[in-house]
Amino acid sequence: MAETIKDNQGRKIQELVQEMKLYNNPQELEDMKKLMKKNVPFMMRGYLLAYLYVTRGGGSSRTAKPERQKPQQNRPALENATSFYINVGKTSRGSARELVDFICEKTGLSNEDILSVAYKQNYSFVYIRNDKTEGVIEAVTGQTYNGRKVKMNFSKEKDEQ
Repeated sequence: MAETIKDNQGRKIQELVQEMKLYNNPQELEDMKKLMKKNVPFMMRGYLLAYLYVTRGGGSSRTAKPERQKPQQNRPALENATSFYINVGKTSRGSARELVDFICEKTGLSNEDILSVAYKQNYSFVYIRNDKTEGVIEAVTGQTYNGRKVKMNFSKEKDEQ
């Protein structure tokens, strides 16, 4: 089975710890530790280590982490879909997969009828095939999802708000 990226990074970090233990100038490390303590707030030290690991290569050949780009939404595939707002998100102690299963169970839709889910912190946007949207709001609104009463509506386009 292929190793995951996190497994590789964890192994590299363990190797760095071993190298640090064998470093031939412990006084230099002690001096740097004092400098860090003086100049970096306690709660930021772990982040600084992570930043240095990522930007200084972390055992790889790249010198800086590339900027993360937002994934392009596949708009052409969603042209034949209707967007719904639902008051269920990450704080509802579930997942996007569980939300899709919940909607399918309550409406009789199949997984293929739900084209996409934008699963946010407190709410979600669900994209359903245009020809399968009839009765969806009525079937889902008022139901209970993980102890929360569900509300579902057609979502507004950004320029309508």
